[in-house]
Amino acid sequence: MKHLFKENFPITMTGLVLTQFDHPMEIQTVNVPIPGKGQVLVKIDSAPINPSDWAFVRGLYSSPKKPPVIAGFEGSGIVMATGNDFLSRRLLGKKVACFAPPNGNGTWASYCLTHYTTAIPLRKDLNLEQGSMLLVNPLSVMAMIQISQQRKIKAIANTAAASALGQLLDKLCTTNGMACVNIVRRPEQVEQLKKNGATYVIDSSSAHFKMEMRDLFHQLNVKLAFDAVGGPMATDLLEALPKGAEVMSYGALSEAAMSVHPGKLIFENKKVSGFWLSQWITQQSMFNLLRSFKKIQRFLSVEHPINIQKRMSLAETIAFIQTYPDSMSAGKMLVKPWQE
Repeated sequence: MKHLFKENFPITMTGLVLTQFDHPMEIQTVNVPIPGKGQVLVKIDSAPINPSDWAFVRGLYSSPKKPPVIAGFEGSGIVMATGNDFLSRRLLGKKVACFAPPNGNGTWASYCLTHYTTAIPLRKDLNLEQGSMLLVNPLSVMAMIQISQQRKIKAIANTAAASALGQLLDKLCTTNGMACVNIVRRPEQVEQLKKNGATYVIDSSSAHFKMEMRDLFHQLNVKLAFDAVGGPMATDLLEALPKGAEVMSYGALSEAAMSVHPGKLIFENKKVSGFWLSQWITQQSMFNLLRSFKKIQRFLSVEHPINIQKRMSLAETIAFIQTYPDSMSAGKMLVKPWQE
């Protein structure tokens, strides 16, 4: 089988290998994979840590990947080798954002082998660090905006709103003429979001939270609430929403089950559903996905670069990942495989 190479590179590489779920990862040396037809080899510059990564390494994320496997769902870098087919060859030498393959090793390594369809060329004015965060969070936000627009909804709510995803969602809601009620868990996060331009922010630790939430939901006619927390928060959302509204779950940061009174579903026509980006992607046309990527890149490069709080080597990542939930709202953490 023929392959195309940009330049020579090592036979082996290092990566963060998850040997078993809910155990510390290990730095291991493995062979650099050689791309076949339809595949590209990306030299990873940066790879973010997302809530889905945190859930995966603990065995709480639905994925066909099984240990031992290199972790990391997305990243960015330079395409260093490809299979000798037209669609792969066109990416040789390009800087790209990439998804890790659904069944293979991830992006927390020196190199990542993936399919050409999941390697997205980056704009010249979007650097590799910002590009590494192009896929999971921004694409989820684009999906949420599209879902809301398709239903002609003018006001939505979002929990865990101080996260990178939450702040991006609020910005894009404003750009698209929609109101977004941002729900956070600490007073300082209220100040942070308002300083960044958010209009509607409420604190779940406030003694009057449930009443404030209900009043604002009814005032704005919020018909769709995206929930990343689960547990009692999802229950509170359903209680506060007006009749005919829906809670769409896209995360479970509390790791707690939600409870729903049947009367809310029967007599108030409320709904509870789930959003999973992987499934949403399979339902979209290539044209819609490419259009979404184009919009996201322009927005990130010109209007809303994502805040980066920490850049870590593979060794630093092993120690840091244990405390990830405590730091996730302060900015993105990037894994830098080539950093000492």
